[in-house]
Amino acid sequence: MKLCRFTLTNRPDEPRTGVYHEGKVYETDGQSAAGIHEPANITFIAPIGTPPAVRLFDQFDADGGYFLSYFFMNPAQLKGTNESLSMPPQVEELGIEIRIAGVLQDGDQLIEPQEAEKYILGYTVMLCFVDRTLQAEAENHPAIWTESHDIGALLSPFIVTPEEMSAHLIRETKSGFNWVYSIFVNEKPIVEERQFAFDVEFYDLIQRASLRSPLATGEVIAFPSLPIPDFTATELGRELEPGDRVRVVVDGLGAVSSIIG
Repeated sequence: MKLCRFTLTNRPDEPRTGVYHEGKVYETDGQSAAGIHEPANITFIAPIGTPPAVRLFDQFDADGGYFLSYFFMNPAQLKGTNESLSMPPQVEELGIEIRIAGVLQDGDQLIEPQEAEKYILGYTVMLCFVDRTLQAEAENHPAIWTESHDIGALLSPFIVTPEEMSAHLIRETKSGFNWVYSIFVNEKPIVEERQFAFDVEFYDLIQRASLRSPLATGEVIAFPSLPIPDFTATELGRELEPGDRVRVVVDGLGAVSSIIG
């Protein structure tokens, strides 16, 4: 299923929940059907409310190899596609990250990978904005890493439940995926249908995240960023600028877009 949240065009202040299926949105109240809507009559909003925590995983170089760890992002800065994020004037060089994130439907501590399936509600796409200047400085001052990601992120409209992602699985377990994604800036293709699979699986991220504190229902846990090229070496020929429209499409999960403020 593709779970979503939305508002009606004539009632923009009343968030509703539903399921997107074959071009229509089937509204639910959590237990029973409450109506059927055409996409032209609604506005998709972030598929979740403000989560209790957002954990972003990354791989960091260490002694010729790497180690995996996570940091927290401000949950209030998680928005829906086409919503606006305030770009701080202090940011001189803006970058993006594309992350696949899982949303939890239950929480606990010390979760083993073989038990992790029951904790996952589904997956979504995050378009994260980062301060590239601070990100570069973080190599020498790791504490800056969190600050560099504090601008925020946009979510795609849907939370796609695990059973609908079976065509993208690449391993016997149920959380190793082959992601196919495209990036467009002002509708110019920057990346087209690139494929990438992480060495780490989502169940492993859940295990690592639950080692030292309990995970909570509604938490968002994200894979490291998918590989992104240097925009100056692409058809765009430059870095991102205010007014640029960025659109990301991930097969099976949907699209997310934003106009840079």
